[in-house]
Amino acid sequence: MSKPNKGKNGNKVVMFLTLADMFTWGPFLIISALSSIYLSKKLGVDTVKFVGIGTAVYFFTRALFQVPMGHITDKIKGDRDEILLLATGMILMGLPYTLYPHITLPAHYYGLQFIFGIGACLNVTNWRKLFATNIDSGMEGLQYGLYETVISTTTAVISLLVGSIANLGENYFDTVMVVSGILMMVGSVWALSIHSVKQRRTNINIKKK
Repeated sequence: MSKPNKGKNGNKVVMFLTLADMFTWGPFLIISALSSIYLSKKLGVDTVKFVGIGTAVYFFTRALFQVPMGHITDKIKGDRDEILLLATGMILMGLPYTLYPHITLPAHYYGLQFIFGIGACLNVTNWRKLFATNIDSGMEGLQYGLYETVISTTTAVISLLVGSIANLGENYFDTVMVVSGILMMVGSVWALSIHSVKQRRTNINIKKK
């Protein structure tokens, strides 16, 4: 009898969760750093103020829904809700960036930050729950280390690429934002792929012996 999560290529659930974060947080970390520069061309001289308010909108939204989200998913048996909500969160996180080129008013930016906050709430709570539950006992340090290595390397590569492309001009900057948003949304495929791992620990179909 094979152990939960285990296959010929190791813990597939952890692998899919790592790939999901690679697509989501890899682009986000560099894009968020460039947002103030990008928005300065959209919103004018008070950009720092607008970005500060937008950041507050994001974190307040995330804080407001984080606990209710965790409470709801704890009440539902199995992990399908976590997987679907994680995928939905990734889509909601990427969507605002595809709309960034259309920002003309601060209110547009605040609205997109609200959507991003909802997406991050769905993402973070459910990703952490799935990862913590499916990680292999006795290999926690190794698997967290591999995760951090993949995310850090990906972020470094994306940062170099995005910085070079965005520096080419405003039109390229728009392209960077849209493509980054699409990549974040495409990452939801990896989250949904967790369903293919039949013997995952969070699957209610695994019978306790």
